[in-house]
Amino acid sequence: MRISEIDPDALTPEQKAIYDRITAGPRGQVRGPYHAWLRNPGYCDQVEKMGHYLRFAAILPGNLRELAIITVARHWKAEFEWFAHAPVALREGVSEDIVDAIERGETPAFENKDEAAIHAFVHELLATGHVGDDAYAGMVAMVGEDGVVELIGLVGHYTGVAMTLNSFAIVPPEGERPDFSG
Repeated sequence: MRISEIDPDALTPEQKAIYDRITAGPRGQVRGPYHAWLRNPGYCDQVEKMGHYLRFAAILPGNLRELAIITVARHWKAEFEWFAHAPVALREGVSEDIVDAIERGETPAFENKDEAAIHAFVHELLATGHVGDDAYAGMVAMVGEDGVVELIGLVGHYTGVAMTLNSFAIVPPEGERPDFSG
């Protein structure tokens, strides 16, 4: 890791308020990108609020949200993001076969058409920077315009998470790292 873990006893009052909000909330702990973000409390405050909304208050069902997140994590080879979200994807109902296929860099064989559509949309957006008219119309039909806005925001947010994790070399503990060799 290129950046040290945050020492809770050395935080400024502004940092401490954010730290306390994170530890008292559903995350329960400060880890991953927050060790970097807390160095800039103004940025951290805003990005934490966005992440909290997208993860805990948004409208996309949990399986679709987490499938999108692990698709982003795999695209950017963000090991900590994968470590943090692959287990959540499984708890939210994404099958182990799908999670394993994405980890290997393969297109999964989906049984759930909504999951297939989310994965295809996110993959297309990440691969090309755009989505075609058919993909867009299909996603609007599936989750509504507000859901598409949220999905694109989710992809953007977790791309930022991945960039932070990769830039600061924040990785999971040994033995917990995904195999992104494929």
